[in-house]
Amino acid sequence: MYSDVAVNVVASPKDGNFIVTGDEDGKVVVWDTSLQERCEAAEHHGRMITALDVSSLYVASGSSDGTVRVWKMQEPGCPPLAAGPSMRQGSIPVSSVKFSPAGNHIASACAQWGCNVNIWHRRTRDQIASIGIGGLCTHSLAWSSDGQRLFAGCSDGSISCLDTLTRKPFSKVVKPRPGDDSISSLHVSNGDRFLVSFSAPGRTVDIWDIHDTPPSGPMRSYSRCVSASISPDDFYLANSGNDTKITIRRLSEVVEAPYFFYRLAPSPSYSEPFTYISPAAHRAWKSGELEQAEHILSREIEEKRDQGFASYARANRALVRIRRGDSNGALDDAGKTVLPAIARVAKAMAFISSGKQREAIDAFGSVCHGGAKDFVECVKSVALFELQFRDATNCETQLTELVALADDSCPWVKTRNLLLLAERYIRRGECNEGLRLLTEVPDLNPFLRVPEAKILPLLFGWDIYDLGCMVQQLICRALFVSGRTREVNDFLHVNENCLDEENEAGRADLGWLCEKLGDEAICHGNYDDAITWYSVSLGLYPESRVRDCGSEFAEKCLPVSESEGTAIAKESALMASYPPGSARLLVKRSKARAFKEFWRDALEDADQAIDMDKSCPWGYERRYAALRALQRHQEATETLGQMVTKVEEAADPRIRQFRSRYVAPAEIIQKIDKQIGFIREISPLVLIDVRTGSLCDADERVRIFKLDPLFHELVSSMSMQLDSNRIVKVVTRYFRYVMFSHTWEGQEPTFQNVSEKPVYEFNPHPLRCKLRCFCETVRNDPEGYLWAWSDTCCIDKTIETIYRKSIRSMYSWYEGSALTIVLLSREPAPPTLKSNRWMTRAWTLQELLAPKSIRLYDKDWKLYREDTTPNHKKSPDIKQELADAIGVAQDTIVDFSPKSLSIRAKLRLASTREATEKADIAYALIGIFSSDLTPEYRDPGDALGLLLEEIVHRQRDARAVLDWIGESSQFNSCLPAQISAYRDPPYMSPRIPEIEMEARVAELRAMLPHADVISFFNNLSTLGSIGFARRRLSLPCITFSVSVDTVGRDEASSASNQIIVYQAAAAVPGQLKLQTSCTHGEVVLVYPWIRDLLAQTDNLPELDDYTRALQLFIHLEQPFRALLLVKQSYDTYKRVATDEEILIPRRKIISLKDIGMKVLEIL
Repeated sequence: MYSDVAVNVVASPKDGNFIVTGDEDGKVVVWDTSLQERCEAAEHHGRMITALDVSSLYVASGSSDGTVRVWKMQEPGCPPLAAGPSMRQGSIPVSSVKFSPAGNHIASACAQWGCNVNIWHRRTRDQIASIGIGGLCTHSLAWSSDGQRLFAGCSDGSISCLDTLTRKPFSKVVKPRPGDDSISSLHVSNGDRFLVSFSAPGRTVDIWDIHDTPPSGPMRSYSRCVSASISPDDFYLANSGNDTKITIRRLSEVVEAPYFFYRLAPSPSYSEPFTYISPAAHRAWKSGELEQAEHILSREIEEKRDQGFASYARANRALVRIRRGDSNGALDDAGKTVLPAIARVAKAMAFISSGKQREAIDAFGSVCHGGAKDFVECVKSVALFELQFRDATNCETQLTELVALADDSCPWVKTRNLLLLAERYIRRGECNEGLRLLTEVPDLNPFLRVPEAKILPLLFGWDIYDLGCMVQQLICRALFVSGRTREVNDFLHVNENCLDEENEAGRADLGWLCEKLGDEAICHGNYDDAITWYSVSLGLYPESRVRDCGSEFAEKCLPVSESEGTAIAKESALMASYPPGSARLLVKRSKARAFKEFWRDALEDADQAIDMDKSCPWGYERRYAALRALQRHQEATETLGQMVTKVEEAADPRIRQFRSRYVAPAEIIQKIDKQIGFIREISPLVLIDVRTGSLCDADERVRIFKLDPLFHELVSSMSMQLDSNRIVKVVTRYFRYVMFSHTWEGQEPTFQNVSEKPVYEFNPHPLRCKLRCFCETVRNDPEGYLWAWSDTCCIDKTIETIYRKSIRSMYSWYEGSALTIVLLSREPAPPTLKSNRWMTRAWTLQELLAPKSIRLYDKDWKLYREDTTPNHKKSPDIKQELADAIGVAQDTIVDFSPKSLSIRAKLRLASTREATEKADIAYALIGIFSSDLTPEYRDPGDALGLLLEEIVHRQRDARAVLDWIGESSQFNSCLPAQISAYRDPPYMSPRIPEIEMEARVAELRAMLPHADVISFFNNLSTLGSIGFARRRLSLPCITFSVSVDTVGRDEASSASNQIIVYQAAAAVPGQLKLQTSCTHGEVVLVYPWIRDLLAQTDNLPELDDYTRALQLFIHLEQPFRALLLVKQSYDTYKRVATDEEILIPRRKIISLKDIGMKVLEIL
């Protein structure tokens, strides 16, 4: 094992499974001795670690800054050492720290003249005692195995002893020695019979008899030692010398055998002990590890190492076998040993376990030694009463017969007997009788330290102290089962001082009971009571592992309560999903405090629970709930993620099954990101953050959103169920934006301007003030808008791809806006919408129609007409004024879509609009016509032609696009050069009265051959539809031949304008006098409105084809607006542009020979 920092001190538990080191940097490190590597590391203590000790799962460290800290080691897989509050010894470096044998107290000392030895409470960190040693420096400390004596090695070579019960000043055990011979380390044997000291300055190891103090001198002494250590079993002494050799000595060869055994006697004056027992066997026997104790005793008997104590070992094994239920083996051992009194007691108790009462009484009577006889009589009373009690309960005998037998002159015997009876009454549901018996229990406090108290745990598994705790438990249990829970609380408060921490099992049981009371209270909604019970439970047993509901004490409490249908049983079923010990209690108390909305207290409990058990998810769950309530949403989100991870990684499958109940933050964020992605697709590329006045692209907006508390609130609000609707609502609301509609007035702020400086930092130029006022209006809106868009600065026109995308997307951006703010142009009074310049611009048409909500402001940024309606499209007066201004219905203003109006109606709306750039006339109509047109400014004259070409190609509507008067476009002669050509509506033939239709059909039947009519009709129906691609128009039409009759010059016209007279064929009688450009070549007059013509008869399915064909001819006889085409080369044509419409008057068709049909290619 290697440490990158110099190690100053080392400590290890008795089992040697790990070692703990303290280094010069003030860090405590735990090393796994089997893996030869570091397994845990604590945070820095402070300065250099100068002292260490280990007890169970705790490490105590002392530092050169005078502080002592306790570290709790976690279970495998848990985070590193958890630190508790520090205990300050002073400002002098700590020379020694030692845990008491029970681990509940810590002794500390300083190597400084005048410093006291302090004793601390491990859990509370309170100072219990501070005792001086005559002003001497203390270098080392050691506890006796029973914790009743504390030894201190001093700078003058003396060793002092403190009685921890009386806490009187230290008494000298070893007198001072001359010279610099300070005691560097101390070790008390397991049997408390001898003490080993090591003096680093004097380089000596001494072994002292501390059974009879003060000793006259050491039993054995070794010099020239550099260091020394004792094995955990006291059998070996290891020391090193200047010769770099390590010497290991068997202490049993230098120290007499009795020093290695516990001497247990019923009274100090009794010269013959009740028994001798080795520390290893005593430790296993007392802790209830009976199989291990029997194994140790059997080994000692077989090894015959200490023949003088073999009879005691055999008698001890007999008692161990009795407690294990092996009566025959116990009798065998007891029969082979008759000398010590314990052998006769063992034989008697073996007879009792076999049900042989008479033989047991005789065996007890054979003990005749004074002090032992009185003690054995008490043991006899307990053993015989338990036998009678067992027989009585097996035979269902009345317990009242045993009550009289329970009385005894020995207080602890009487207490034991009454406990057995009271417990039986309580099990039978007679709690009041059980409580009555418990009130007769005598006070045992004066007997807690009597010598026989050390023997009782070996014989019965309990001692006098345990009896007191059993009384406490039984009273609480009786009150609990009978439903008198409030009295339990009162009783615990009154008797709190009686619950000594040394009896952890007793405290654990009472802590468990209070926890169950808290569970019951929380199930019934009594949250104040629940908080009280959990707090009491924490005070009883704050750190160790609280027993689960399968413990013996729980089994005694639960059967009755479950049968009564309390809520505790239901809560017990969920116990496995909670963390153990204090962490579980803190989680539950946090929950109860949450019900009371004591959120800060609930958070504090959750944090403590996590500190105690970082692997369990439920502390994180309670922390998440508290943080949510405290609106600390970012922390709540992080905690939620940690909780889900802990659930997924839990070793317990019962905890892992809870994973389906939770939604991980990553899943929620993924869903949010999906909605954000959708919003990004339909939102402008760049927006202004109205809070800062800066430009933000989509990525920056997302970044700002994820830093916003709203984002963390959204994520943290869905721990149990993913709410897609709420995600859509919140994300959509956050990213909504306001569009700006206005007329350009000169050098408006550009993208580059705002990229360099936020809007709010612009100088007071009028055009820049306009943008700033827009942003301020959006920012101050009560709806809380965050984002705004203006065409002046939100499009980077230097990047062609961005510019194209923006032009094509602008309609959808306005359509998707939460609001469009319209700034009307500066107009002379009285202001009207129809006369306002804003109503004449090409771009503002879509800015009016596309948004669902608009708000109009005048030049001074005051609401138009002072109308405070949030959406002026819903203001009756403004809505009507808007509709009148552009000549549409109010419904079109309120809810426009590209399908709301016909093609010609939309072209008419556009015909009144103007644009600075010629191409913008077309590009401003991309959204209104749902066009796929790609903006190209290299040839702006083609933009309108491309748009109209696409409309014709997609809609197949010839009349909407081709019915106009004016100048032809260079793009295609059938398209107008200006959008204003659509200002006049197309010509529509008058409706034919039904009577007239029927009469004319009859005339045509007699005039036109049936076959010719049907053929013409079929050919027309299959002629095909209009097509437009690559500037070429494929136009299906009915043709009429014409000839130039007269060509004359109009003297008032220019050279390019002449009056041309065309003579039509018979089907179109008369002359057409037109003013147009000079034309030479073959001329044809066409009727291109075939789709409309066929539609006249398509809705009459009841007619036969012949009648429908005749009706078609009748519609063809009606006046119509024709196109005049002149033939070019290769069967192509161009339209002859005219300043007046070519209106063919009404006429009658008498023959079909002059009427043709053809698909013409028009350039």
